[in-house]
Amino acid sequence: MDHFQLQDEVQALQKLKEHYEHQLRLVGLELCDLPDDVCNLLEECAELQKVTQLHDLHLEYLKEFYYGKLKEHLENGITIAKMQSEIKEQEQQLQKEIAECNLVEKFITSVNKRLISESEMQRNKIMIEGKIQNLQERQGGFNVPDDLNIDELVKKVERLEKLKQTKEK
Repeated sequence: MDHFQLQDEVQALQKLKEHYEHQLRLVGLELCDLPDDVCNLLEECAELQKVTQLHDLHLEYLKEFYYGKLKEHLENGITIAKMQSEIKEQEQQLQKEIAECNLVEKFITSVNKRLISESEMQRNKIMIEGKIQNLQERQGGFNVPDDLNIDELVKKVERLEKLKQTKEK
């Protein structure tokens, strides 16, 4: 509000005060003659009028004010219910995300336990290559006949094992 509007409002309030004081004088009352409890009630009434912005206590204004407040209360209740529902959904989503994070952390931990350093991998590779070369050299020393049938040999070994088991019983 600018300065001029404030001045106009103050002047309007002063005129209203003068009008009310004049009305009271016509009836024969002075504000200073009223008991303290009545003055307190008037101050409380003025404060309520200021808060509610109801300056005329007609029934239709009071009903309009009441229904406006009721509508506001219902809208606030609906908003609260929506927000509580949204909070529950967000909490459920959060729990799902936490569970997924825990699963990923377990996976990472298990992978890190199995993970081999590059130097260790190189050592293993060299060791395996050495074993392969050693086995190939040993194999070269064997003279395997060309007519050797490994399948028949395996079958004969299995038959011998079965015979041995039946004799033990």
